[in-house]
Amino acid sequence: MFLFIKKSFFYTFIVVAVFFCRPFYSYATFVEQLAICAKGTALANACTADPPGIMSIHYNPAGLSQLPEGKVFEQGFLLPWLQNTWKYEADPEFPGFMSTWGPQEGQEPDPLDGTKSTNSSGVMYLPIYDDFINFLAGPSAGLSSRKPGSKWTFAIGNYAPYGGGMNYKSDSPARFGVRTLYLQHLIYAMPAVSYQISETLSVGIATGIGQTAMGLRLNMRSPNEMVALTRVLGDATKDLYIPVLSDLTLPPPWFGGGISPYDQVATFDLQARDDFSPNYNLGLLWQPKKWFSYGFNYQSEIKSDLTGGYNFKYGEEWQRMMAWMGSSPLLLIVSGMFQLPTQAVTHQSGTITSIRLFPQRIQTGIMVKPTKRLKVLFDVQWAQWSIIQEDNFQTDQDIQLLQLVKMLGYTGGHRNLIIPRELKDTLHWSAGLEYQLKPNLALRCGYEFRPTSTRANLYDQQYFVPDLHNIGVGVGVKLPHGVTLDIGLGYAFNHSNKIPNNSTQNLTSTDFFIPVYNPYAGLDVEQKLEIFTFAVAVNMPFHAFIEHQKHLMHKQHEAIGHLIGLFKKPFAHNEETGNITEIIPDADPKIETETGTETESNAHQ
Repeated sequence: MFLFIKKSFFYTFIVVAVFFCRPFYSYATFVEQLAICAKGTALANACTADPPGIMSIHYNPAGLSQLPEGKVFEQGFLLPWLQNTWKYEADPEFPGFMSTWGPQEGQEPDPLDGTKSTNSSGVMYLPIYDDFINFLAGPSAGLSSRKPGSKWTFAIGNYAPYGGGMNYKSDSPARFGVRTLYLQHLIYAMPAVSYQISETLSVGIATGIGQTAMGLRLNMRSPNEMVALTRVLGDATKDLYIPVLSDLTLPPPWFGGGISPYDQVATFDLQARDDFSPNYNLGLLWQPKKWFSYGFNYQSEIKSDLTGGYNFKYGEEWQRMMAWMGSSPLLLIVSGMFQLPTQAVTHQSGTITSIRLFPQRIQTGIMVKPTKRLKVLFDVQWAQWSIIQEDNFQTDQDIQLLQLVKMLGYTGGHRNLIIPRELKDTLHWSAGLEYQLKPNLALRCGYEFRPTSTRANLYDQQYFVPDLHNIGVGVGVKLPHGVTLDIGLGYAFNHSNKIPNNSTQNLTSTDFFIPVYNPYAGLDVEQKLEIFTFAVAVNMPFHAFIEHQKHLMHKQHEAIGHLIGLFKKPFAHNEETGNITEIIPDADPKIETETGTETESNAHQ
C-alpha cells in the first residue's frame, strides 16, 4: 500500500512539473535591430561604414562627424507589422495518450487538430500609459550640434534597439503557446559625441538610458501521458469507496478526478519592467579614400532588473487535485513532510522579479564606390546571445506548482523558477546598395540573413523566431532648404518552418519523463512568419525646424480664433420654420459715400 501511495504521489509531482517547468521567454535575432530608422531599414542594416545621419548614434557614433555644421534635427517614425501564423496537424504515427486520447481510430481527437491561427495584432508597452496596447509603432528623434570648424559633434536621440510583440484572439489555438507577448527595450535618451581625429578617421561614443518591459498572457494545458494517467485513475476510482479506509488514505476519486490531456488547467499573466537600464556604443569610421570606408561599432550588454506583477488563475480540475491532496490524514501527513500544498486556491498573484539580459554586439562593415553614383555596403554582425543560459524568476510567495515540482529533484526552491535556455551566439551578414539616380534622389536596397539564437530542441512559441530573410528597399530625397526625406520598406520572412511532433522539449515532446511544458504534444506544428516594416525620417537644419513649428503654431492659432469666433456669433430660432440662423449685426449707422458725404444706413433707419 505504501509503495502504491508513493507511486501515486510521484504521478502527481510529474503532472505539476509538466504544468510549470516551461520556458517563459526565448530570444532570437528577431528582437535585435528590427526597426531603427528609414535608411537602415532600406539597406537591411548594412550601414556601419556609411552611418545614417543622427541614427549613427546606434549604428556607429563616429558617423556623427559626417553631419553638417550647426544644429540638425531629425524626426522618424517606424510602423512594423508582424504576421505569425501557426498550423497544427495530428501526427498520424502518434499512438495517443493512454490509448484514449489521440489521432488513432476510436480515440478522442485533439481539438486543435487541423486548426490554424494568425496573430490579430502587434503589442507594445506604453511607458506613460503604463500598460500594453495592441499596436506596434516606433517613433524616434534626434538633435546634433557642431560649431563651425570644430572637430567635435554632439548629439542626442531616442529609439528602440530591441522590440517585438504579438497578440492572439482568446479562442485562438495558439493561445496555449502564447496569447499575448511583448519584449522591448526603449532608449529614452542617448547622448553621443564624435571626434574627428583627422580628415580620414573619426571616433565616437554614445551612452543610453533606457527602459526594458516585458509581458506575457497565456492559457495552459498539458497533453502528456502522466496527465492522462490522472484522469484514467480518477475515472477508475470514481466509485471505489472503502468505508473508513478510503477516508483515512486515498479518498475517491483519486487526484480529485484527474485532468484530461486536452483540458485547460490554468491561465498565467505577467508584466514587469526596469525603468533604468543603461548601455553604451563605441564607434570608429575610417575613410582613407573617397571610394572606400570602414566602420566598426561595439554595443554593450544591457542588464535589466525587472520588477512587476504575476497572476496564476487555476482551473477547476487543478483545484480539485490540490483539495484532494489534503483530504485525508495520510495525505496531510505526507504533504506536511514534504511541504506540499493541501488546499485549493483559485489564484496566486503578487510581485515577481527577474534579471533580463540583452547581448553585447559587434557590427563591422565596408563601403565601396565602384562608380561615382553607386555605393556597395557589406556588414557582418555578431551577438553574444550565449550569455543567456537560463531564465530565473523570483516570486514573493511559495507557489503551489514549485512546491510540488521539487519532488522531481528541482532545487530552485518554492519561490524561484529556473528554466534552462542554452541560447547560442549569432553571426550573420547583410549587404546593401545605394544608387544616386539624380543629385537629389537616391535609391536603396538591401538583404540580410537573420539566424535564430534558439536551439532546435528548445523551440517554443514564445519569442522563438526561425531563420529569417530580410529584404529592404527605399529612397532618399533632398528637398529645398537643406531638408532630406528618407523612406524605407522592410520585409522579413520565413514561409515554412516545420516543427515535427516530439522534436522539441518545449513545444511538442511526448516523452514520458520530460517534465516541461509541451502544449502541442502529439501534433506537427508549422510556422509562417512575415514582418513588414514602414519607416520614414525627416532631417533638417534646426532653425528650419523651429520656423516650421512657428508656422504650425500660427495656423493653429488662426484655426482656434476662427473656432472661437463661430461660438461668439449670436443665433436665433425661427419658430415658423424651426431653423436656427445667424443674426447679422446692424451695419454701421454712418457710412462714407464715394463723394465723401455721410448718410445713415438703411439698417440704422
